[in-house]
Amino acid sequence: MRRSPPARRAPQIAAALMVAGAAGCGILDTQQPNIVDSDALDTPAGAATKRLGAISTFTLAKDGDFNPVAIPGSDDTFNDNSDGYILTSGILADELVNPGFIPSRTEIDLRQAQPSTAGLAALYQSLHRARSASEDAAVSLQSFGETPDTITGIPEMLSLAGLTYVYLAEGFCSGVTVSRIVNDTIAYGQQLTTAQVFDTAAARFNAALAHPSIVAGDPIHSLASVGLGRALVNQGRFAEAALAVASVPPDFLYETEHATTPAALHNGVFEAFSNGNFGVFDQEGGVGLDYVSAEDLRVTGDSGLGADNNTESWFPSKYPSFESSIPTADYLEAQLIIAESELQTGGFAAMAQRLNDLREPAGLDPLATPGDLVEATDLLFRERAFWLFATGHRLGDLRRLIRQYGRPAETVFPSGTYYKGGLTYGEDVNLPLPRREQNNPNLENNPNPDGCLDRSA
Repeated sequence: MRRSPPARRAPQIAAALMVAGAAGCGILDTQQPNIVDSDALDTPAGAATKRLGAISTFTLAKDGDFNPVAIPGSDDTFNDNSDGYILTSGILADELVNPGFIPSRTEIDLRQAQPSTAGLAALYQSLHRARSASEDAAVSLQSFGETPDTITGIPEMLSLAGLTYVYLAEGFCSGVTVSRIVNDTIAYGQQLTTAQVFDTAAARFNAALAHPSIVAGDPIHSLASVGLGRALVNQGRFAEAALAVASVPPDFLYETEHATTPAALHNGVFEAFSNGNFGVFDQEGGVGLDYVSAEDLRVTGDSGLGADNNTESWFPSKYPSFESSIPTADYLEAQLIIAESELQTGGFAAMAQRLNDLREPAGLDPLATPGDLVEATDLLFRERAFWLFATGHRLGDLRRLIRQYGRPAETVFPSGTYYKGGLTYGEDVNLPLPRREQNNPNLENNPNPDGCLDRSA
């Protein structure tokens, strides 16, 4: 590990956070300090506690605080009873469906979410809590760490903050706001375009990569690299994205960890599947992928009855228990990012070989080299869908197929007749801003009832 002389650079870190624009790293493999009183947070121990709290908050925002007997967004759980980003983005995409009985989940699954849809505000708030906690922990570690230039927790926190911006940009419409607490008062943020939110994410990742505690090949360097690659791919900067992830080693995996007790550490995705509230419908809406009938080793499961005791569905087994960890970033994603840069330059043979290099160790049959751009795009996004299943990537990919590859929305998102109840899909390709956010005075002159700047992909 490269080390530099200690320095106090909290003002620079804080200024960077104001810009708008090792396997198994996680909370359970870290020695947790004793609870620190609020008046002792401005200490090395307090800063370490903030880091652990930020990891926990990020985990809940991504993986969910699922409660099988509560309405999403009710206030009877630790984290607003949010379904989390993986589940919520998954049902808006073709990845997951709602075989349960909660109407708000059906609204999102139907592509008809409203600002008042239950659970929407909880997810939005959870993501912003994770963003704020990570940024605050980075500043605290820089300010109160004994040798901040050697503290890998600083770039780790910057990276987690960057990922929350990515989730906000991939999941929600253009117009996300970033508010902060300044001197115990809310400083309401202006609305940002989707491009500006991705710029903000990239700034966090670049700040992480510039930190002297990490070098290429380190776990946290790889976390920031994959995060940056993801942000750049969303911006259509494919060659830069491939360069960003080039040093990620084959054994890299950063995951959020879970446990049986306490309930706040449950794997919320597993719990949602096992309780029959989220499942999979094969080729949803006529254009969705064949997650079930493909019988692919990467997406396994079994059929069963949904939580409504009426709907037959198929429930994935990717996460088999409360303790199952969930990938946040890994070598697979890095290689898929490089493969897309090869797609963009017409290197279809190189792309297919890279994909086959990932498939062979998993016992999957080799793929043929696609003959043209359409076939190559279909192949790459299918591989992304199966490798990254139920990790919070699919919605962003569907939006990119519209935005970057020019595909009509009805050929990408489930459309036509809904798979149960005789209902019809709407036109959403992202989530609206929750009604609660419209209390922000900077939205007063926004003429749109959903508070968005626009709802395009």
